[in-house]
Amino acid sequence: MTKYAELGKLHLTLGVKRLVNRLDRYLFMQQLGPFGFFALVLVGIIWLTQTLPLMEIIIDNGHSGMIFLEFAALILPNVLTVVLSVAVFVSTLFTVNRLLGESEMVVILSSGLSPTRIIRATVAVGTIVMLAMFVLIVVLMPRSTTRLADRIAEVRENSLMSLLREKQFVHPVSGVTIYIKDSSKTGQIEGIFLNDQRDPAQPVTYSAKQALLLQDNNELQLVMSQGIMQRYSVSSTILNIIEFDQFVFDLSSIVAQTRDRIRVPSEYFISELLDPEQIITDGGALSAGVYFSEAHLRLALPLMGLVLPLYAFSMLMTANYKRTGLGLRISLTGASGIFLLGTTLTIKTWVSTNPEMYLVAYAPALICMILSLTALTRNRVRRNLRQVPVVVA
Repeated sequence: MTKYAELGKLHLTLGVKRLVNRLDRYLFMQQLGPFGFFALVLVGIIWLTQTLPLMEIIIDNGHSGMIFLEFAALILPNVLTVVLSVAVFVSTLFTVNRLLGESEMVVILSSGLSPTRIIRATVAVGTIVMLAMFVLIVVLMPRSTTRLADRIAEVRENSLMSLLREKQFVHPVSGVTIYIKDSSKTGQIEGIFLNDQRDPAQPVTYSAKQALLLQDNNELQLVMSQGIMQRYSVSSTILNIIEFDQFVFDLSSIVAQTRDRIRVPSEYFISELLDPEQIITDGGALSAGVYFSEAHLRLALPLMGLVLPLYAFSMLMTANYKRTGLGLRISLTGASGIFLLGTTLTIKTWVSTNPEMYLVAYAPALICMILSLTALTRNRVRRNLRQVPVVVA
């Protein structure tokens, strides 16, 4: 009998384990679906807002839609680094609230499983998001940002070689506007207007009946004939008008401006950012604290992809039942989670001026984890106290 009892107990244990594993897979899939939906929606919205300025550059320089698709693909890793943590947080709130509202979670809890046991599916989803964010931030984002900046510079530089676009206002660089009435393939121009506001204190406007675009290696010059130059002094409010038979406007400086650029912190790898002195030695224009804070921001962001869903799960699963629902708890949890994520993104400015306090960059993730563990621990203690038998004397 003892042997059969042990076999029956073993069979029951294996059955319970299979049931629990099936439950974990079910909860995992229930969270994965909404996560994909919210990630897709948020990526679409933020990606659209980020690509609109790039579309303006492409249209101004007369390039095709393939260039736009290339730019859109290169900007995607930067969008995903922010969107993924928000999407997994919102999807966890949505999934847990739906399971509670449809009483599925009530049935699961009544079977004897505690929130600390059924959180495994949420941990799995959060871990996947965290690893994906690490790959994006550590590997893809520096490469895509550098490639995007180089391609934009190339597009602007190539546009300077094809300025002969008739009856269009062309902006080769910020502050310079060129309009051409008529032109030929040899570089001869009939009617040109050029406005140069790179020096806001003394904007200059050129207009000429004829012009010639000359290119020699890296030198690009615009030779204008029979025109006038208008130079306005903002400080003295005096407009000087000069007529000329021939005037040479050097476009080489504009070409150099588009070719020579300073790398921004997001173009460096984390290993490089942790050695800011070497970056400055190689020509970095920012302070060491800026590069150092960028490195720790990249290390802290993936952690939010893990702790935010845990925070959402623990806050809803430990809430007291109310007939009116969990609207208030969801609102407070959502607002506090987004606030912690926003703090992680904005604290970089403070860390850049106080690099010795770099550990503060990890404070929001740590706070999120502490709140989650505290809520789950208190709920487990309450459940254990309810199971203590009451002895009546």
